[in-house]
Amino acid sequence: MPSSKSWIARHREGGIYSFVILLVAALVCGGVVAGANFAGRDAFAAADARLDEAKGGAQRALLFPDATFEQVSAPAIEGLNSVYRTDGGAWVFDVSATGYHGDVELMVGIAADGTVAGIQIVAEDETDGIGTNALTEEYFGTFAGMPAGGALTLEDAGSDQTHVDGVSGATFTSNAVVGCLNIAFEAYAQLGGN
Repeated sequence: MPSSKSWIARHREGGIYSFVILLVAALVCGGVVAGANFAGRDAFAAADARLDEAKGGAQRALLFPDATFEQVSAPAIEGLNSVYRTDGGAWVFDVSATGYHGDVELMVGIAADGTVAGIQIVAEDETDGIGTNALTEEYFGTFAGMPAGGALTLEDAGSDQTHVDGVSGATFTSNAVVGCLNIAFEAYAQLGGN
């Protein structure tokens, strides 16, 4: 006499049944996660943009504490990420140049009088204790008050260049800092500065 139990009831203890149940559960869970990700991707992107702007805004405020910032159209210069102008006529340039382990991203502040007001680190992955020696307030301070014109070089200065010292043992990172300043100076000149 044939069994009156269904196929599922007869195979409930088997490996195939367990596999099918796990497969169905995985597909349902995967579908729920994919659906939530798809539905929320615009919200996630907007939240990431707000976080990036908040971080950048805090760094700009370190350069010019009492200023109000307005983003302006940036000239097409390789390594120039964004440009902000303050209500007092100062500028903040978000720039990147190649260091030893990748890009070094800095914010360079140029005061209304056309001199370097300060430098803030946005992102870097340089070697601790070596490359990071060129990413210190002490080294950045050597550029404060410097006219934001011409080009800086760690080599012998040619015409329209200014020689600056690098940090011993941190040549790649020193070059990245100088490269960032040169990008900011070029952008500043194109926007009507010195």
